[in-house]
Amino acid sequence: MDRGTHAAGTRLARIADAQGLIAKADGALSRLLTTAEIAQANARESPAEYVAGHLAAKGAAADALAQLLPAGAGIGPLELEVLDAPSGAPVCAARGRLATLSAGRNIEVPRVSITNEAGVALATAVAWAPAAGGETA
Repeated sequence: MDRGTHAAGTRLARIADAQGLIAKADGALSRLLTTAEIAQANARESPAEYVAGHLAAKGAAADALAQLLPAGAGIGPLELEVLDAPSGAPVCAARGRLATLSAGRNIEVPRVSITNEAGVALATAVAWAPAAGGETA
C-alpha cells in the first residue's frame, strides 16, 4: 500500500435551500453546478434532493482537497464535478486549473458518498496524496 496523506471533508446541505436555488431565475444554480450536473438533476424525480446532495459533495470534496493543496489555492465550484455513474454512485472529477494543480501533485480525485435524510443531504469526501518523495510501503 502506498504511504501518503488522506484528507476528509464533510458537508450538510438543506434540501429546501436547494429547492430555492432551483426556483430562482437569476442563474445562481449555473454558477454552482456544471451543465452536466444540472442535466442529471433535471432528470430526477426530486431535483432538489439531487442538487442538495451534489452541492454537499462538491463542498466536502473541496474541503478535502484544500488540506492537500497549497494554502490559498482556492477551488471554484465549477472546478469540481460530481456526476452519478450508471450504478448510481456519485463520482467526482476535477476540471480546469484544479485538475492541473492536482495532477501536478499526484492528488487523487476525492471519492464521495451522499445520503439524504430528514430534509438534509450529507456528503463525505476522502482525497489522497502520495507521501513527500513518493515513498511506498
